Amino acid sequence: MKANKSHRMYVCYGGMKKNKHIFISRDLSLQSVFRKRILAAGCSIEGQSLVRFEGRAFPSFPTTDWIFFYSSKAAAYFLNGLKLLEQEWPSTVKVAAIGKGTTQWLKEKGLPVHFTGTGHPEETCTKFLARAKNLSVLFPQATHSKRSIERLAGDAIRSERLIVYDNSIRHDFDLIPPDILTFTSPLNVQAYFEKYPGSADQPIIAIGKTTRQALEDLQQTVTLEAKEPSEEALAQAVLKCLG
Repeated sequence: MKANKSHRMYVCYGGMKKNKHIFISRDLSLQSVFRKRILAAGCSIEGQSLVRFEGRAFPSFPTTDWIFFYSSKAAAYFLNGLKLLEQEWPSTVKVAAIGKGTTQWLKEKGLPVHFTGTGHPEETCTKFLARAKNLSVLFPQATHSKRSIERLAGDAIRSERLIVYDNSIRHDFDLIPPDILTFTSPLNVQAYFEKYPGSADQPIIAIGKTTRQALEDLQQTVTLEAKEPSEEALAQAVLKCLG
């Protein structure tokens, strides 16, 4: 197996007999909830993002009523861009986050959050429009963002797109054949199936609707979709597959 800096594999030994091998398309920290839950079930884990990220500097950005973050990664690259511009956080703007994970990241950085979505685009958009209809909204995002909230909201808001980082699929990875596949984004789906064939007896878990759609577009059968886009919900889906 080729070495890769972003590659992390964890194996559970000790009193538990090693069981299934689980792949998740995300780099996992030692504090990862997913990692802890799956290891506790006696499984091995390979956590690795199959997507490459690179920040993109932006010369300016429009003044809007709201800033909506699709992910903590988008928020991090936006903050980095502000530092390069030597600008302070726009204190008069209201901040929205797609879900709890992004909100938590922002609050840990001492930043305000005025709206937190559920992680599900349709439900989040409906609730967000109750606060932001007819207002201007800045969406810091990746090059290949699905732009789910913008597309769903349509003309109900005045959307401003700001590319703050590039995301592209990787090819420099080799994975141990997994018993269960866990995907966290459409680009990770694309990267995996460009390199490996699917297997009829290999359960597949999707973090949400857009990832599920990416799998179905490739004629892959989704076994389970996480109840919410969180590591806890993904772990619960894996444990359900394990029976």
